[in-house]
Amino acid sequence: MKFFIMERNIGEDATKEQAEKLIEMLKAKGWDVEYGAKRNVATDVSEFGQEDRLQSKFADDFMDCLSKMEE
Repeated sequence: MKFFIMERNIGEDATKEQAEKLIEMLKAKGWDVEYGAKRNVATDVSEFGQEDRLQSKFADDFMDCLSKMEE
């Protein structure tokens, strides 16, 4: 799946630089992430019907990376 992240996904006072850092951290974990405000979409036939499971796994990694940024 392709995921999109912007400042508003991180928090009220987040900067573009923070969003870009989070994107790089998630890419390092193997996620297909870009800066933007588009809808997250399945990009491979094997992902169809698996969106909820993939979004849940992504959310776990998102929160993990976010907590590491705050350290």
